[in-house]
Amino acid sequence: MMTQSIKIMAAFLTLISTLHADTIYKSIDESGRISYSSTPPENQHAASEVTITPPPSDEQIQAAQELREQRIRTGEMLEENRKKRNEATTEENRLKRENQQQSIQNNESTDDQHYGYPYIPGRNPGRPMILPPAQRPILPR
Repeated sequence: MMTQSIKIMAAFLTLISTLHADTIYKSIDESGRISYSSTPPENQHAASEVTITPPPSDEQIQAAQELREQRIRTGEMLEENRKKRNEATTEENRLKRENQQQSIQNNESTDDQHYGYPYIPGRNPGRPMILPPAQRPILPR
């Protein structure tokens, strides 16, 4: 049943493409069947006109094809730019990691210069250490 209606619609669409200038009427009978014809049906209250747009002209088809090709080229260009940005970001991240590791190695080497001094948490080199009152030494007067 479904394939038969598809075949009918395909034949109808083929017919429509050749008769696009004629008025097409759509009608529904008592049992609910839909039919199309170029002549108005006897039962006018169940009929309606179907407007059919004409097929595109050769110029419209050519313009659509050119637009499609332009969009494909634009998409390819955008994809290439995205790849270049990703490569640049990857390179920037690699350089940042190298700089961080180099900075860590430089910090380790400067820490080695202060050998012999005990490590005191929270103390910055070159800045005097301030102890809380409970830990301050009592100096004789």
